[in-house]
Amino acid sequence: MASEVSDDFLRILAETETRVRHSAHAHWAATNRMDAINDTATVANLVGGFAVSLLAALPVMYQSLYAPHATVVNASLFVLGGFVSVVSILQAVQRWGERSQSHLNAANAYSSLRRKLEILRLNLPGSAGELEAILEELLRLGETTPAVPGHIWRSAVRKLK
Repeated sequence: MASEVSDDFLRILAETETRVRHSAHAHWAATNRMDAINDTATVANLVGGFAVSLLAALPVMYQSLYAPHATVVNASLFVLGGFVSVVSILQAVQRWGERSQSHLNAANAYSSLRRKLEILRLNLPGSAGELEAILEELLRLGETTPAVPGHIWRSAVRKLK
């Protein structure tokens, strides 16, 4: 009977380690992806805003250059202004920077839990109470951390295998 409990304990420990490793890796991947999107949107806003400002100043500063190309400049101003507005709205609504930070916090929490599991494995035969406490913490993390988008989760798990 004792060996069955020990086998069950080791099986649960191994499954928990896998789940924690996958969760931590997926949250790191989500952090990196959302940081990249946020950085790209920020650069697009800065460059686009600068271009819109230049085009808007053209008729005032260089009327002779503007007059023959007024249609092209106005159309460019309209398109660039619309692009910058849409990217700004997406950045404000999606809040990629904040989402990245919450995934970073989750990744750190899962990494901390992983270290606890490593210590538990080193101290085998471990107590079932310690594993139970870790499982409760894992459950709490699963309820409080943000969901990782499915495609990022699948990619992260594939990289670990």
